[in-house]
Amino acid sequence: MATSHYEILGVAATASAHEIRAAFRRRAHEVHPDRQPESQTPGSDQEARSRHADIAMRELNEAWRVLGDPGRRRAYDQALLARAPVRSVPRRSMDDLDDRPYFHAPAEPGDIGVVLARGLPWVAAIVVLVGIFVFTAFAGGSDDNDEVSGSDLVGSCVRLERGGVVTKVPCDEPNSGRVDLVAVRSSLCPEGSSSARLPSQGSWLCLRDPQGPASGP
Repeated sequence: MATSHYEILGVAATASAHEIRAAFRRRAHEVHPDRQPESQTPGSDQEARSRHADIAMRELNEAWRVLGDPGRRRAYDQALLARAPVRSVPRRSMDDLDDRPYFHAPAEPGDIGVVLARGLPWVAAIVVLVGIFVFTAFAGGSDDNDEVSGSDLVGSCVRLERGGVVTKVPCDEPNSGRVDLVAVRSSLCPEGSSSARLPSQGSWLCLRDPQGPASGP
């Protein structure tokens, strides 16, 4: 007597959805009441055949209703596993152990823990890359923040630092001169003034002695 839906369909518990569907169609063709041959001796024998075919068809439909739906099949498999008797396994020596590699079954689509575990290395790599980008952006822009726009320096005293950095300072402190004019070329600076290039702005500062008079444009 069949004890499970798998046995009713005549397939293994590991059968694919395609195999289960094909088995249902095949068995339905075999056990359907309309396809049963008529008995040569009508009466109780014919009635018994009809009842048997009807019961077999109902069992087959129930097996397909459960195993044909992935969610119902999963619940049914768990119930079968819970009802399975616990069998004692004989102790084996180390020589009898199977050393073949074990392959884990693929995770179900809803297994959030497995999905997160698999994606964790990618998330960590993205976080590291973002951290490097932010650090580089702040570190690379530190020198530019010390330099003031050339047009804001006209009439002010400045000190020329290493690397072409120009710092605005009070005129009573050590300085490199007072900005008299900002020009696109050093040759446009007025006579008697010196020039200092602003590398980041592509312009030149025309500098004079802070104690001398400022010249107009």
